[in-house]
Formats: sequence, C-alpha cells, structure tokens
Amino acid sequence: MKCDLRIDNACIVDGTGSPRFMGSVAISAGRIASVGPDVSDPASCVVDARGLVLAPGFVDIHTHYDAQVLWDPFLTISPWHGVTTAVMGSCGFGIAPTRPSGRHLILRTLERVEAMSLSALQAGLGDDWPFESFAQYLDAIETRGTAINVGVMVGHTPVRLYVMGEQAVERAATNEEIAQMQTLVREAMRAGALAFATSVSTVHYGFDGKPVPSRLAARDEMLAMARAVREAGHGIIHYNVARESRFDDYVAMHEASGATVCWTALLAGQLGPWRHREVLARNDALRARGLPIYAQVACRPIVSEFSFESPVIFDTWALFDPVRRCAGQAALARVYADPDFRIEFIRELAGQGGRDGFFSGGSDEGRMRRASLLMTELSHSEHHPQWVGRKLIDLAREQHSEFTDLMLDIALQSGLKARFRTPLVNFQEDEVEEILSHPEVVLGLGDGGAHLSQLCDACYPTHLLGHWVRERKAFTLEQAVYMLSGRTAAVFEIAGRGQITPGFAADLVLLDPNQVAAGPLERVYDLPANADRLISKPRGIEQVWVNGQALPAPGQVPESGWRLPGQLIRGARH
Repeated sequence: MKCDLRIDNACIVDGTGSPRFMGSVAISAGRIASVGPDVSDPASCVVDARGLVLAPGFVDIHTHYDAQVLWDPFLTISPWHGVTTAVMGSCGFGIAPTRPSGRHLILRTLERVEAMSLSALQAGLGDDWPFESFAQYLDAIETRGTAINVGVMVGHTPVRLYVMGEQAVERAATNEEIAQMQTLVREAMRAGALAFATSVSTVHYGFDGKPVPSRLAARDEMLAMARAVREAGHGIIHYNVARESRFDDYVAMHEASGATVCWTALLAGQLGPWRHREVLARNDALRARGLPIYAQVACRPIVSEFSFESPVIFDTWALFDPVRRCAGQAALARVYADPDFRIEFIRELAGQGGRDGFFSGGSDEGRMRRASLLMTELSHSEHHPQWVGRKLIDLAREQHSEFTDLMLDIALQSGLKARFRTPLVNFQEDEVEEILSHPEVVLGLGDGGAHLSQLCDACYPTHLLGHWVRERKAFTLEQAVYMLSGRTAAVFEIAGRGQITPGFAADLVLLDPNQVAAGPLERVYDLPANADRLISKPRGIEQVWVNGQALPAPGQVPESGWRLPGQLIRGARH
C-alpha cells in the first residue's frame, strides 16, 4: 500500500537509547508504518535525509503555554527547537477552571509568578473566554487546533481560586472546600488532564505579592487532591518545591495517589557546591524501594533578565518587601533612592548580616548566591549602550562605585527600564553534567510561555544537542535524544510518542548533528499588545513533522490550505 511519506538515507536515532542505524522510515495516516534499512514502500512524497539525523519529536514536560495556546496555536518557540509535544500547566498554574468573576485573579497571578505581561494576556485572551470548567478548556484547545501536540495538567492554583476566590491566598481550606476541590480535580482528570500539578515553592508569589494559593494548602488538602488522581485511574503528580526537597511529601503523595511523582527541580548550586549529591542519594533510596519518584532537572543555566520595575530575582529577599508593596514607578524610585535601603543592600551583598542575612554566615550557599549576583551583566540601557554586555562588578570598579549603587543608579536613570541579566543557579557545568548523567532524573524546566521578557529556555533541546553533545561531548547523541523524547514520554505516561517505532505517531525531527544549536537570545515585540519577549532561533533543525505533517520553518507563513496537525493528548483513562 502506498504511504504518505518516506524518509530515506537517514541516520536514525530512535529515542530508546539504542545505537543509531542507517535506514528509512515510512509514514502513513500520521503514524510510522515501517522502519529499517530495507524499507521501500511506495510513497507520495520522498525526502532524502542523507547526512542528517532523524530523531523522534521531543517531548517537553514543563511549559506554561496555557494562555498563549489560545492565541498562538504554534506555541512558539518550542517547535522551532524540535518539540512536537508540550505539557502545560506546570507548577500548578493555569487558566482553568476559572469563573468569569475570577479571571482577573488568574491573570494577575500569572503576571506575577510567571512574569507574563498582563496587557498581553488581556489582549490575547479577550473578554469572552470560551470555557469555565477544565473540560471546556480542553475542548476549546481541541476545537481551535494546535501545530504540535498538547497535554495539560490540572493546576492546584486555579482549582483553589475557583473554590475559595481571594481567600485562597489568605488561609487554609475548610473540609467542605477541600471536598469541592477534590471533585474539580477528579473531573479534570477524567476529562483528560495528564496530571495534577502543585507548588509549595517559597519563591512563588502571586497577585498583591502574596504566596500563590497552593502554598497555603495543608497536607490533608494535598493528599485529598492526590486521592482524586487515584480515583480518576490515571495520571501523575507534578510537585514544585524549588530549593527545598520534601521527600516525605513525595512519598505521601505517591501513596495517596498510586501515581508517579515528578518533582521540580534539582539544579546545580541550589544548596551549595556539590550538594546535589545528597539530594540524589535520598531520591535513589526511594527508587531502590520501587517508588516512582523522579527529580526534574535542567540542562541550561537559569539566567534571569530583569528590570527594577519587577525585580524578580529578589523575590525571596525580606529587604525587598517595601518594593513588593509599591504601587507605581514613583514609589519604586523612592525606595531605590533611599540611602537606608542602599546601605542595607550593600551590607546584605557583602555578607555583613543586612536585613536578610541572605549572604551572611560564610556558608557555601551564601558564597554561591553572592557569586551569582556578582556575575550580573547589563543587557539593555538606552542611557549606557556602551556598557551593554559588560559585568556590573567591572563597571563599578571603573566608576569607583559600589556595585549595588551603580545598579540602582542605572535603573533610576532609565526610568527603571534598564535590564540586567543574572545567572541564578545551574551554571556550574561540572555539577550540571553530573546531575544530567544520573539515570533516574528526567529532563525538563524549559518554561516555554513563561518569564518571556526575562529568559528563554524553551530552546533547551538544541542547547543539549549542540553544547552538551557536540561541544562538550558529555553525552552521545543516542543518550541525549532519549533524554528529550523516550524518557520524558515514559515518565509522563504519554503513550505512542517519543520513539521511532512502527505504530507510534509520526512526530519526527530531522537535524544536522554538526550544526544543531540554540541561537543567541533576541528581544522581539510580537506578543499581543506589542509586549516583548526573548527568543532563540535554532540552528541545524532541518525539518519537523507532527503526526506526519511537516511544520513550516520558523517565521515562514504556512501555505494556503495548510491545517494544524497537532493533537490534544488526553489522559490514558479518558
């Protein structure tokens, strides 16, 4: 029988970790029909992949496209970098279920915790949202269509806001409210959610600078949500803890749900040099007991670009409490110009106690935080374009100024529009390599759709292939492709994707292993309301297919009649 597409002469890396081999892949009706060196099925279209690698489409398990998907069905920039399946709703944040009266709370939460532009969210979603329940949200995505495959986790924060309104950020839930939340989670899972996602991270703040709703959940509430997953009969738990691992919680959530627990995140330098080994050892002990508990890790340094209009890297500093309470630029400017604030800032950074003791005590953790902040660069300034790309510590020495004073002066001179770029964690490459090499971790934390004006890590697949495989030679191509596809699909229980295997979906990436890389960051203004974001263009990605259909190249307008090939991936029980 004639197939739709045949890709010949490819170096096939199949997503299982097995050695590469030369061969062809035949595709029919959106699925892989046959694979091997002798495939010769007649085809309507034949692609010669000589000199290139054919890999399964990458499965990104940590994105925040929950709002963007409704105005950008391509979920840019993820497909540019070979992602053919994206999981949304990470960290317990999302936009469903949401009452019409609670939409402003959801958007203000996303604005604060994921640094999304409120004007872009409002313009992109409009006033007439086509859903209230989680099931209606999934239907809306499916009806509108997507260029890549999409799975959605039901988030604790929207569920809590739906039941409790603004009280969700003020107090623990009553038994009645917990029962209502449990019903919503169970209904969402049965409608097709892939997971229940939550966050207890102390760095997650929402509207009015208050902790996101899930952070106020007591253990009985958490376990009730986990039992809802068990009752639905499928799905996993995504648990965000930021720096402090909570192994007792992971075990309790697994026991209540019977499900895999994937926790975010294990990063180099979070707790001090090489402290990740302690965390991995504890997680290994749970895995040795047969518990399906996995740490989610990242292959890129976590670098934040920020302005002092929204100084997110200081969210955990008590010193910046007055900043979080400020309304308007004038109030912020008064705080930053205050001599007492500046003295405390200098003392804090110098490790002299300060108001926080954030760097004090001479601890390894404090020294790493200090080293991180002192690596800050100026990334944008209309007043000082000659300084862009330079480290502030070097500029401060040249100007005979305190580091903190120079940073605040640059900010004030620009009307708080100047931007700075700081590596926060995960920039110690020997440690990162050791974490990535561990057999029980799972790769993620791309954060596509979030922090758009501050960072761009949705390009992590091409970074892994370019930096860690070709340049650093830390991994084989087979290992890296498995990490990006077969491994992530298996942990998140996404069946029939992530491998080049007969019967699997024809999600494929054709790439040049000698060229593949993530390009430099660029700032563009292409979001609704002309909001800005950072993007990275790929190198060496020759073609991406989703369910057997080729995607247009980045920036290319689809041909007339082209249809969106992505599918909504609903949970297995559904």
